[in-house]
Amino acid sequence: MRPDRVILRRAQERDRAALNALTQASAAYRGPYRAMLDGYVIGEAQLVEDIFVLAERAGKILGYYSLTTTPAPELDLLFVANEAQGTGLGAALITDLKREAATRGIRAIKIISHPPAQAFYEKMGARVVGQEPASGPVSWARPILELTIHDESWGGG
Repeated sequence: MRPDRVILRRAQERDRAALNALTQASAAYRGPYRAMLDGYVIGEAQLVEDIFVLAERAGKILGYYSLTTTPAPELDLLFVANEAQGTGLGAALITDLKREAATRGIRAIKIISHPPAQAFYEKMGARVVGQEPASGPVSWARPILELTIHDESWGGG
């Protein structure tokens, strides 16, 4: 295996501090969006209950996603390190998310998007289906998108 190759794998407890550091360092949540992450920490139970997949290269975590399956499938978190933005890593994570969902028989994933990320999710195939109103520390409305999972074994997907 080449040392510069990006590897996707399930996150483990030992990764939690690095995942939290990557989340808190996100340039996408500077300025008015910072309130959304103030005090946010990925907890031990969350790491166990949700499906966390991370991307790493040479032992450094460059991004991750978290898929919740209850009460309904939802992309809870997706972060890409600032230095890895624009490299295709986000698209690779979404591709893996779709694969993971398909293996579980999930046909659609809800995404309540950070407004600046809406165009990315639409480029990945998601479509806007509504809007989440402002609440709590989040003083702005957020687009709700749906990412349909296509699987040919379903007869046309």
